[in-house]
Amino acid sequence: CRAVFDTYNTLEKEMTAYHESGHLVVLYLRHPTKDVFKASIISHKGALGVVQPQPKEELHTQSKESLLTDIEVSLAGYVAEKMKYNTTSSGVTQDFKTAMAIAHAMVWGLGMSDAGIVGDYSVIPWSEISDSFKNKLNTETQNIMQRCLKETEIVLKKEWLIVERFVKELLDKEELEYDEIVAIFKEYGKAHAA
Repeated sequence: CRAVFDTYNTLEKEMTAYHESGHLVVLYLRHPTKDVFKASIISHKGALGVVQPQPKEELHTQSKESLLTDIEVSLAGYVAEKMKYNTTSSGVTQDFKTAMAIAHAMVWGLGMSDAGIVGDYSVIPWSEISDSFKNKLNTETQNIMQRCLKETEIVLKKEWLIVERFVKELLDKEELEYDEIVAIFKEYGKAHAA
C-alpha cells in the first residue's frame, strides 16, 4: 500500500511540475507587463505549487491585451496537464476562477468584448437584463476563454522543450529563483531584451 501511495505522490508532484511550468513559460514569453519572480512545487497554504509574477513597471490600469494574457497564464497549467497526461486535475480550480472572473469583468463591466458591447452591466439589477442579453454576454465571456485557451495551446506546443526543461529543474530543485529561470530561457534564445 505504501508503494502505491509513494507512486501517487510522485505522479502528483510531476503533474504539479508540468502545471507550474505551463504557467511559467506563458507568463515569461507572453505577458506585456509582468515577469516571473519565482516558481515552486513546494506545497504552501493549500496550493501544490506556485508561479509568482512581478510587475515589469508600476501600472495602475491594465490594457485589454494584458488582461487577455492574464487569462492565458491562468489557463496554462490546465493546458500543460492536458498536453502531457491527456487529462487534468482539481489543481486548476483557482486558475479557472481567476480566468473566468477576468473574462467576465472584461465583457460585463469593461466594454472589452469583440461584439462591441459597451457599458457596465453589473450595475443593472439582474432582473432588468433580458435572458437573451445575458446569454449574449455569457457567450462573449466564453469566446474570450476559448480564444485564450487556443493561444495558450499554440505557445505551449511551440515551446514544449522549454516546458520539459522547467519540469526537470522543478523536480530536481523544487524552487527556481528569477536568475535561474532567466538563465534557462537564455539557453533557448528566449531571454527578454535588456
